[in-house]
Amino acid sequence: MSSPKLAIALLSVAMCWNTAVYAEPPVLDDCVDNDCGAMKAQLEGVIDAYNRADPEAFAAAYTEDAWVISMRRPIKASQAEIKAAFTPGMSNYLFTTDLKVIDVEVHGDIAYMIGRSTLTGEAREGASVPAFVEERIYTAIFKRDGDDWLIHRHMESTSPVADDE
Repeated sequence: MSSPKLAIALLSVAMCWNTAVYAEPPVLDDCVDNDCGAMKAQLEGVIDAYNRADPEAFAAAYTEDAWVISMRRPIKASQAEIKAAFTPGMSNYLFTTDLKVIDVEVHGDIAYMIGRSTLTGEAREGASVPAFVEERIYTAIFKRDGDDWLIHRHMESTSPVADDE
């Protein structure tokens, strides 16, 4: 193969390699089955309970020995710690979220969900806190409790910038 043809072939392979390595996983369009839909609804329900300033409903979405690992806080390692940590903020913020599920696997009574979300925080009337919008990556591990999927482990991080940024 001549040198220009070899260079074009190598460039083509490199372009395909780069696309394969850095391709964003697709969002699941069919997260409406019983398990996936119930897990996504549980995560959305946490936001709803927060916005209603309902710490009991907020905490009820988690197992007794749940963990929440967030970006700017120490690990909260029980339902009681999670409730105590998030209740004070309920008087400051109203949240909206857009959850995009990328992967879900169910293994008996344990399941995990990985996805992306956009969390928007607006100050409640009378609160003097800054509004924000954060792009996040989340991993949630669920435990089945009867007919419900409770959040057992939840971890979020901000979305990384692209390699070229």
